[in-house]
Amino acid sequence: MKRWVVALAVLGVAGCGTPVAGRAVPGELPAAPDTGVVRWVNNFCAVADYMIASGGVQFDPPTGDPTQAKKAVSESLGRVVDVLNVVLHDLDELTPAPEPAADTAVEVIREPLGRARDEFAKAKSTVDGAPELTVEVYSSAIQDMTEAVAVMNDAVEKMGVVSLPDDYRDAAGHAENCA
Repeated sequence: MKRWVVALAVLGVAGCGTPVAGRAVPGELPAAPDTGVVRWVNNFCAVADYMIASGGVQFDPPTGDPTQAKKAVSESLGRVVDVLNVVLHDLDELTPAPEPAADTAVEVIREPLGRARDEFAKAKSTVDGAPELTVEVYSSAIQDMTEAVAVMNDAVEKMGVVSLPDDYRDAAGHAENCA
C-alpha cells in the first residue's frame, strides 16, 4: 500500500512541473572577501573618516591682545599638526598591506599629507619663534598655511580617486567604516 501511495505522489508531482528548455547549470556564490582585506579596508576608511571629521579647525584672524592672538594661532596650528600626525601614523600602520597595490595607494596619499603637516608645523614654528605676533609673522604663517591647505586638498582629492585592487573595493561593502 505504501508503494502505491508513493508512486501516486511522484506521478502527481511530476505532472505539476512545466518543461523548460536548456539544461541546469550550477551557479556560483560570490566569494566572501578575505578577512585581512576587509580589516585593511575598514582601517583605511577609518583614516579617511577621521581626516574628514577633523578638518574643521578654523583660523580666525587674531584680534586684541598680541600675546593672546599668538597663543590662539599657535594652538590652532598645533591641533592641525596633531591631527595630521595621527593620520600619518594610522596610514603607516596600514603597511604592509595584504597586497602591494594597496601599499602604493597609501603612499599616494601619505606623501602630500606629510608635506601638508610639515607646512603647518613650519607655520607654527614661525609663530612660536617670534617674540610677538606681528603682521609680518602672521603673513609668513599664512603663506605656509595656504601652501599646506593646497597640498592637503591634493591629498584629499587623491584619497577620493585612489585605485585599490578589485577585491579591496569589494571588501568595502563588508567594512563598517566604509558605509
